[in-house]
Amino acid sequence: MQELELRQKPLGGGADESARATISTQRLAGAPSLVLVRGAWDALDALQETPMQERLWTESWLLASGAADRLRVLVSTAAAASPAIAAFVLHGGLAPSLVPAGAIELGEPVDLSRGTAATLGALCRALAREPYPVHLPRMLATSPTIPALREAYRRRGVVRVGPAKPYPFVPLDASWVEPERHLSSRRRQDLRRAERHAERVGKVSYSFLAPSAEEAPVVLDEAFRVEAAGWKGRERTAMTCDPVVGSFFRTYALGAARRGALRVALLHIGGRAAAMQLAVLRDGRYWLLKIGYDEAFAHASPGILLLRESLRRAAEQRLSSYEFLGGVAPWIKPWTSEERATVSLSAYPMSLASASALSSRAAARVIRELRSRFS
Repeated sequence: MQELELRQKPLGGGADESARATISTQRLAGAPSLVLVRGAWDALDALQETPMQERLWTESWLLASGAADRLRVLVSTAAAASPAIAAFVLHGGLAPSLVPAGAIELGEPVDLSRGTAATLGALCRALAREPYPVHLPRMLATSPTIPALREAYRRRGVVRVGPAKPYPFVPLDASWVEPERHLSSRRRQDLRRAERHAERVGKVSYSFLAPSAEEAPVVLDEAFRVEAAGWKGRERTAMTCDPVVGSFFRTYALGAARRGALRVALLHIGGRAAAMQLAVLRDGRYWLLKIGYDEAFAHASPGILLLRESLRRAAEQRLSSYEFLGGVAPWIKPWTSEERATVSLSAYPMSLASASALSSRAAARVIRELRSRFS
């Protein structure tokens, strides 16, 4: 793969100028790009806040979706600093935008993969020089990428930030070894009733698995089957019903298993799998990616029973938090009111591509803002 562009320029004045001048940004395109930056990105993974910023997430989506031909990768590096990496896919026909790989289709919070503030700033300035708008549909509201992009586009375009759906989480402490303590009395009664229903069917058992790469395929087959046996299968949203999303999660899960991060939780009733969770353990946090249950056991609320036990186990392992991802849902609210705020960010450079990406009304508003800012 041929490097498309290499820029090396000072990022500002003052005492840091000589050090910052060593930062360079490469622009790469197509599937081979990830191979070229794989080593740097793997070294960067440990510094990220979420699994969605890791190379494995992006690479798994590109393999599943076949979108690698539209891939654009920018990487800012410095001799004495961790790099910053952006892997975008060109979305849209007549009005294309740069969107992080899988961000729209998977819906989870995404961000640039970043090391130091200096390399992040250089990466954002490189993005501001691109002719296409940049869209991050959902990112943590606390992300340092937001002020870095605002600064990068300050005299090159417009950055718009608006609210996106938050996702719930549980800050874990020792009290979560008894998860029922966090429920109302009515909810505790509901749990006891569900357990009685399950026990009338057969023996109730829980499995919390950290399968190896060799064990993972069989474990995933069972988890996928359980998810498809519920409403997700009926509505054709289960992983087995969507070849691209299903392929992504299987590829991602196998990669996580190779890293020792994959976690699969199963509830069996009478020897039959009734509920499942697909998750990864990262940075002392339990990241819940997929859930499902077999509707044949709906009267026993198997998904809720499994959630209770996985919260208990996470607390016993002294994890710091239980990250639900997705969005706020009725079945989560009894357990927590804590949410992580997210925003949607769109950055529009002064270019024809930006103008065509906006509706006529939005374009007029942005043009007025640009004129007032630079006149």
